[in-house]
Amino acid sequence: MDKIPPRQLILEAVVTCIEKYGIDKLTTRRIAEAAGTNIASINYYFRTKEALVNEALSMTINHMLEDVSAAVADRQRSFLEALEDVLFYLIEGNIRFPGITAAHLYAAVFEKKIDTLGLQAMNRLFEEVAARAVQEYPQKDAQALRFLLSQVIASTLFMMLSPHFFQSVDALRMNDSDDCRSLARRYTKMFAAALGE
Repeated sequence: MDKIPPRQLILEAVVTCIEKYGIDKLTTRRIAEAAGTNIASINYYFRTKEALVNEALSMTINHMLEDVSAAVADRQRSFLEALEDVLFYLIEGNIRFPGITAAHLYAAVFEKKIDTLGLQAMNRLFEEVAARAVQEYPQKDAQALRFLLSQVIASTLFMMLSPHFFQSVDALRMNDSDDCRSLARRYTKMFAAALGE
């Protein structure tokens, strides 16, 4: 079995620590302990904690974008199937990695920073999905499609950030992949119904 390079171990430790402690309680000491290394090693590979965290978040967001882009680009599936897959990926990813999701959206939502990697990635995701929607429905007004799609994705993101906001809605009780798929399907059906599909 190949040994994982120290640099990669440190990046994976950042993800583990964000999930365990949250982005706001992330320390270099905790990262070093999780990676089985020392702070000097972290400084050698990344120079600063900020550079390390940025690279770890970049790694996770790029992974998400690759998966989402593949779903959107799959022309063997209809747009609605692709949309459901994208929403499912976002919802399930949030359930599996809530700390990473919060870390990606924290600065954009709470600090109102619009140049964050997480917000840039969400905009790229939106543009890819919107472009596919406009191609799939040429008879529909492109701006109306984009607005409708923004509402569906915004609803999904709000649920991801505040899953317990509507305590009486059983549909938001996410326990497993089936629940995530069911919610993604509901959001997709809302989109289809608004289109008159």
